[in-house]
Amino acid sequence: MIELSRLTKISLQRMARRSPGTGITSMQMDRVLQDGILIPWNKGEPERFKSASQLLVADKGGLVYQPVLGLHQGVGEIDFSSMYPAIMVRHNISPETVDCACCRGGQGERVPEVGYVLCQRRRGLVPKTLEPILEKRRRYKERMKEAQGEEGGVSDRRQVALKWILVTCFGYLGYRNARFGRIEAHEAVTAFGREKLLQAKEIAEAAGFRVLHSLVDSLWVQKEGMRKANLLQLCRRIGEVTGIPLSLEGIYRWIAFLSSRLDNSRSVANRYFGVFASGEIKARGIELRRGDIPLFVQRAQLEMLQVMASAKGGSELEERIPWILALAEGYAERLKRGEVDREELLICRTLSHRPEDYLQDNWTALASQELERQGVRLHPGEEVQFLFAEVEAKEKGRRVKVPPWKEEVGYDLSKYLEYLAKAAETLLWPWGFQAQDLLRSWEGSLLP
Repeated sequence: MIELSRLTKISLQRMARRSPGTGITSMQMDRVLQDGILIPWNKGEPERFKSASQLLVADKGGLVYQPVLGLHQGVGEIDFSSMYPAIMVRHNISPETVDCACCRGGQGERVPEVGYVLCQRRRGLVPKTLEPILEKRRRYKERMKEAQGEEGGVSDRRQVALKWILVTCFGYLGYRNARFGRIEAHEAVTAFGREKLLQAKEIAEAAGFRVLHSLVDSLWVQKEGMRKANLLQLCRRIGEVTGIPLSLEGIYRWIAFLSSRLDNSRSVANRYFGVFASGEIKARGIELRRGDIPLFVQRAQLEMLQVMASAKGGSELEERIPWILALAEGYAERLKRGEVDREELLICRTLSHRPEDYLQDNWTALASQELERQGVRLHPGEEVQFLFAEVEAKEKGRRVKVPPWKEEVGYDLSKYLEYLAKAAETLLWPWGFQAQDLLRSWEGSLLP
């Protein structure tokens, strides 16, 4: 908070109650005041007209290369460093520099695909604001590597604060109410991002790497006999061509790219888990990382994943499958014996409507309506917590219960066993395990 307060020139107490978007707007206003430029009272520049074909080209967003399903060993992950902010700085992308009057029809740099012309005569507001932040974050990250103990932790927290300012600045370029926003500038950034990721993929493949996955600003690559030096050399080569520096996130002992819940033959971009050579676990999109999964199930999955993390590869992972199954069954037994604290079984959901406006009696609606009956007034965007009590009960008020409990409350065993089975299935999916098979082994006659 102190880092953000100093950077944005917003007092500490106010900054604690403001979003990163407010911070980046404050920095931009400070910059234009220093440059003697008038600040618009309200945003007044509408989006220019586009035909359907132009919109299809311009409004693509970031590039995603669907991952190769399954378990992979010896995979390297490389990332562009602050890709979108770095693109804005390098290519001078700002609301007033895209198709500006002074360079229109001239020799200015053109944006790939969309063809916008970028100003070459003056430095834009956004690049001038972001350049010192990028440099400051780079220095903090260098200090992290050199420092020991708590000093490195302080530098890490400060660079993370700067990261969110940089991320928000890109989003604000396309935000309709941003004082210094313009959708064409936002589209120019994503167009350059797609181009640079394609260049990175081509360079990697030309160097003999197999690209397993790429996601906006990251690539997962594989090569027989791959070493850290090979990946660092690849990062340097891509950086030279694209003009955006890359860093090595790490080398995985193994990583599993998972399928869609709805279709086992289709991969999804951001659902995977793996273990780096250092033993550090990285997971995205699985139960462990989701906010709507009970804490009890998250702890169970983490413990199972920690057992897998000690394995170096495929054969060792297979040897640990009986341990993982035993762990999962142990957690299932705790549920069946009623030994789990109800607080660890709470489900957290965010309201999308007022309680009375829900058209269907889903779990969130039932929980919010129960709170309303207790005198708690709720609004869209707020979170509610609830416990699955009797999900098949005919009386809707008995299906879920909300804390605080007025009496001893039971939980729906089948529902929580289902959550646990799906969490175990996620980790064991590469070996063909299914949640229903696990449930049959745990529940026996409880299944219909």
